[in-house]
Amino acid sequence: MSNNKLKRTLGLWDILMFGIGGIVGAGIYAIIGEAAALGGNMLWLSFVVAACVALLTGLSYAEFVSRFPDSGGSFEYIKQSLGHKAALVMSVLMMFTGIVAAAAIAISFASYLTRLLEFPSWIIVIAIVGLMALFNIFGAKYSSYYNSFATIITLLGLAVVILVCIPDIGNTDLTQFNNFGWNGILAGSALIFFSYVGFEDLVKMAEETKNPEKVMPKGVLLSGIAVLLIYVLIAISAVSVLDWNKLAQAEGPLAAVVQAKLGTIGATGLVVVALFATSKTILSNILGTSRLLYDVARDSDIGWLKKFTTISGIGNAPNYAIIAIALVAIAFGLLGNLKLVASISNIFIFIVFGMVNFSMLVFRYKNKGKQKAPFHIPLNIKNIPVPTIIALATILILFGYNIYNLTQGNL
Repeated sequence: MSNNKLKRTLGLWDILMFGIGGIVGAGIYAIIGEAAALGGNMLWLSFVVAACVALLTGLSYAEFVSRFPDSGGSFEYIKQSLGHKAALVMSVLMMFTGIVAAAAIAISFASYLTRLLEFPSWIIVIAIVGLMALFNIFGAKYSSYYNSFATIITLLGLAVVILVCIPDIGNTDLTQFNNFGWNGILAGSALIFFSYVGFEDLVKMAEETKNPEKVMPKGVLLSGIAVLLIYVLIAISAVSVLDWNKLAQAEGPLAAVVQAKLGTIGATGLVVVALFATSKTILSNILGTSRLLYDVARDSDIGWLKKFTTISGIGNAPNYAIIAIALVAIAFGLLGNLKLVASISNIFIFIVFGMVNFSMLVFRYKNKGKQKAPFHIPLNIKNIPVPTIIALATILILFGYNIYNLTQGNL
């Protein structure tokens, strides 16, 4: 039997775990070394800047999701503000972002696993994307169980990194610029932004969340703040134990930090944690992107797309959408240059986040007299939210630095 209604099974704890888990995923394990090369001892400030820019956009997501608790996420928000055609164009970019991010992280997962087992990378890419798609087919609740378990493992791994580094904190001058100066810090922030695609995946869970008008805004903002604290502690810990040059050159930078303190056993343990971190990020990317395809198909008049609106199977999930997204992600994963794939994904994340903020400004301007959403962005001038203007400006700056990273060969 099939229908086209998603079940509301998720509470605040599930949403927080999806939010934190979606952001504290592969990014911290892969990107921290590259960012250290740019930010030096002030790597922590790169994380602060990236998190603040992301949180400003998080305010727009929070208000939109409280007004339109829809599985389409940004697609729905842009549609409500700029119309269906603009949303349809952007939805292609959004799907590309989620698919390419999943592919990049599958490549990263394969590189970690080959440290422990000798297996061809292409087999690992197919297997991990296929397994995470299977979790999705079992439904959001089972995906949530795995995600929560993997997130706890990931956070425990990061807690170990922080704890073993505590004795060394204070030995390094955390205010010392390297040769890149402020340009390095901002270029590092642009690199780190790859992690924050988690916001886009999170809001797509709205139709499967109990009381989403209140729960989703809390989930978006609390997970963003939690990630900021975790990332800053990790950045300070890493440069306190390893010289930033060594951190930048290390294969598996966090594993190198733990190896310096706990030896090979500690490094192996962190590789296992990294496998959980990367796999759950693939899970949430497939989940979010399949929900977007489901929503676009539901709103479309194109006949062949209607197949993706089918909700069926053991998990009452959009199975055809999940399978389609997984197959395309595998195809990108098999092409496989991690740095290139991640950098392309970054460009689309900035475009999507920028469009969400622009849509918020347009929506507020068009609906000056309309009743406030359950969550309302503070600090407004004539109903135009000042934080959203700042978000848009800072995203444009970091987008410029992401292009700088590509052209300078820093990524």
